[in-house]
Amino acid sequence: MIDEGYIKFDIHLTDAPAQVHSELKHLNNTRTKLHELGLIGVYDNGIGYGNLSVRSENQETFVISGTATGAKQILSSEDYCLVDSFNIGTNELYCTGPIRASSESMSHGSVYRAQPLVNCVIHIHSRELFDYMLENDYNRTPESVAFGTPEIAFEIEKLVKASDKPSGIFATAGHDEGIIAYGPDVDKTYSLIFETFNKFKEDNNG
Repeated sequence: MIDEGYIKFDIHLTDAPAQVHSELKHLNNTRTKLHELGLIGVYDNGIGYGNLSVRSENQETFVISGTATGAKQILSSEDYCLVDSFNIGTNELYCTGPIRASSESMSHGSVYRAQPLVNCVIHIHSRELFDYMLENDYNRTPESVAFGTPEIAFEIEKLVKASDKPSGIFATAGHDEGIIAYGPDVDKTYSLIFETFNKFKEDNNG
């Protein structure tokens, strides 16, 4: 069963005006491209999938697309939220903005905490790329851990720390079709997704 979009942690929202971030326009334009390609969107049952974030200038917080925004092709600044802090152990997250943070916020936070050189995280869904990555031994979280749980947040942090690189891509094996890419900036993270797609195409046309 696809349960993407359901928040599984205690979220504490402080209502505030839309977020201001120097990279927000660029991040949002990138999201629009991903939405047009069907890598972010909404399933037939109305549940949205995919989200993206960028680290704040102060390094301790990050701005992420809000919950239940998958159906929108183009977001406004009102559709983004600032994640102030999170605690995997107590399964709590604190955020500020006009909308609640994405259900994948804890996963994004785990990437940022594990690797200080990461400044962007993108979570997409793709059946073909997901299957290809699992079949070809790409990094992945354990199949036994589901999205949005403390367990997957811990596993993501462990995986990113182990790679010890400022960019990477992995499949969330227990979260069907889910793929997370991360990098030092928005463009590098976006290009990493398509480098993997190109490898998939080369291997399937060879």
